[in-house]
Parts: sequence; structure tokens; C-alpha cells
Amino acid sequence: MKEAIGHIPLYNFLIIFIVITFGFLSATLTYYKAFKVNSRIAYALEEFEGYNSESIQEINRVLGSMGYRTGSVKECPKKTIGASIATNGVNHPVCIYESKLKNGYFNYGIVTYIYLDIPVLGGTFKVPVYTESERIFKFSS
Repeated sequence: MKEAIGHIPLYNFLIIFIVITFGFLSATLTYYKAFKVNSRIAYALEEFEGYNSESIQEINRVLGSMGYRTGSVKECPKKTIGASIATNGVNHPVCIYESKLKNGYFNYGIVTYIYLDIPVLGGTFKVPVYTESERIFKFSS
């Protein structure tokens, strides 16, 4: 017995290591894309000073160019920070929450989703990613 471990178990360890490594790599890239989507939505909300027709057009344009899934969210999850805004104008699965702060300021909470397609199991997992925008001052009432 020259070798302490045979070739077949060594190949099995190598295959498992490669699968786990590429799994973490793909999960990291997908999570990065979700945070990039959230930051672009927050930037559009801050640029146009709230959720209005101009920000909706910008959100649709940006999400369409980034390759984010189209469709709508059936029901946004309940959040304690503020009321959910109707996201009917946005053609992508996004939930936007508005919360009032002190002294005329408000901010937005944004929920987008990571979709993980598992071809072997034939299913899709949906993982929410939540971020908040910077404070925005409301100039007009």
C-alpha cells in the first residue's frame, strides 16, 4: 500500500471543494448585483426628491438596463419603519417603504430580491435584500 488515500476519494474531495467554491462565488456576485440595484434605486429616489413619476421612470430605465427581472410583487412584506408605497409604476419586483423622520425629513426603505435558480431541484429561491436611502428634506408640503 504505497498511497495513504486512493484516487477516487481524492477526486471526490476535489469535486466537492470546487462545487462549494463556485457556489460561494456565484452567491457573492448575485448579492453584489442586488445591492447595486438597491443603490441605484436609492440614488433615483434621492435625485428626484421622492417617489414620483420622474423617479419611477428612472427606476424602470435603470433596472431594465441592468437586467433585473421583470414582473411585480404580489404583496410587499410588512415593515415597522413605515408604510409601503404602491409600486405599481415600477415594472420590476421591488418594494419601497417611506418613513417620516423629524423636522421635515423622510427616507425610503428598499427591498429587492435575489433569485437563485436551482436546476437540479427545479425550484427558485427568492431572498430579500433591504437597504435604506439617505435622509431627504421635503421642501414643499
